[in-house]
Amino acid sequence: MLWIAVYLPELSLEVVNRAQAGQAREPVPGALTARPSAAIRGGAPGAPPLPPVPAPTAAPLLVDLPVAVSDGPAQRPFVLAANAPARAAGVRPGQPIAAACALVSGLVVVSRSEPREQQAIAQVAAWAAQFTPTVALQPRGVLLEVAASLTLFGGLARLLGQLRGGLSGLGYRAALGVAPTPRAAWLLARARLERTGVRACLSPAELPQRLGELPTTLLDWPRETLEALATLGATRVGDVLALPREGLRRRFGAALLADLDRALGRTPDPRACFVLPERFDSRIDLPGESTGTDRLQVPLVRMLDELEGFLRARGAGALRLVVMLEHGYGVPPSRLEIGAQVPERSRLRWWPLVRERLGRHALPAAVSAVGLRVDALHDFSDGSETFLPDAQRRSREWQSLSERIAARCGPGALFLIELREDHRPEHAWQRTDAAVLPSRSRGAPSALPGGARPLFLLERPRALVNAAGRPQHQGPLELLSGPERIESGWWDGRSVARDYYVARNRAGEACWIYREPADPSRWFLHGLFG
Repeated sequence: MLWIAVYLPELSLEVVNRAQAGQAREPVPGALTARPSAAIRGGAPGAPPLPPVPAPTAAPLLVDLPVAVSDGPAQRPFVLAANAPARAAGVRPGQPIAAACALVSGLVVVSRSEPREQQAIAQVAAWAAQFTPTVALQPRGVLLEVAASLTLFGGLARLLGQLRGGLSGLGYRAALGVAPTPRAAWLLARARLERTGVRACLSPAELPQRLGELPTTLLDWPRETLEALATLGATRVGDVLALPREGLRRRFGAALLADLDRALGRTPDPRACFVLPERFDSRIDLPGESTGTDRLQVPLVRMLDELEGFLRARGAGALRLVVMLEHGYGVPPSRLEIGAQVPERSRLRWWPLVRERLGRHALPAAVSAVGLRVDALHDFSDGSETFLPDAQRRSREWQSLSERIAARCGPGALFLIELREDHRPEHAWQRTDAAVLPSRSRGAPSALPGGARPLFLLERPRALVNAAGRPQHQGPLELLSGPERIESGWWDGRSVARDYYVARNRAGEACWIYREPADPSRWFLHGLFG
């Protein structure tokens, strides 16, 4: 077994700042607003590099202001985490909030939200499940068992690179640890924040040496235990391992030895696997109300990245997304539905559609939060790439164009003509939403019996003048073929009984005309041939 631990040391701060791009982000091509800087990478094996997250430009951002996350009792809150501007001004974790506010004028203090942190960890786990089905939750991160995934993703180094790049795109800074046991991988991940030169451990035989160099403060043991060990000169894990086991058990209890044995692989360390939800639902609060759509791009792109990982993990695609824009002051949320013609999962495919739809939407009020939801999952087939364009690639190009037209112009603006099994000409076709038709069978109805049919039908048949027993349309009509009897529709109360003919006038136009057996003297024009 081989485990990768993903430790999120700044999770409390990042759940506040996820709606904003940092200084090391580039815009998505075609974004409404942009700020140049460096790119990020990520994605599944064989996938093209992901375009980085767009950065809105307007008004001060929280990433530019000193921000501290507070925790502890309401009477004496302390600094749990602080961003770079706050740390540069002297704010440190553990510092009383009152002291931090006195030190930094204009410090933005945000209360810690443990439910939001747990939700963020679950979303990271759902995204990470695209790399392995064995994902376990941790208090501030996730664990991945990847021994069977290394070949698929091109080896350990490439897999670690995709994890780092993907998590950065989601808005998280992560420390990664690699070891044959989950406990050891977690300790190595935490150690990377405090020490340089912490390497991956690939062999169980190397665990005592690699873990022995780590400080005991990483073990999350009771403070009294750590202080007692320090008085014995045991400040590293290796020092504890050198002490007699029986003496450790009598003085500190069996739990301490059990923890060390799990980390060293001497005893099993089973982990409960994270279960992927049946639907995707993500939400990001904005740091302040936004009256324009430029500030909404970063959270939407990040949620689309989450969605892509989730869909890859489920082996599925989505036909329809629902974007929810929450407003304050009692204004109902705005609901934007974006559809595709075939199931999609890639952010590269969804973002242009979301951007088009968002750019055409007039906000009824300022936006305080953004959500993304997918209620139904569909089977996904990722077509193979070929050097020369084939029918499949041409179909994808048409699908991409039609999806963007539908996203820009709104539902129902783009539609298809679908045949129906009905002999009556005016009921032999129907208008179908282009985004809905692919979700069911496209099989065409069997050919209906009968003669030639004109491409152009009149909305309503037009009565013709009958002169000397001959129908007239820009002169007398010459009957070329017919009659063809169409008698149908008795089951829905719109029955017809007609004898159709193909006729030609003096100008050479071919017309489709009919008369009813009940009154053969009355002629009607129903269509024109090309």
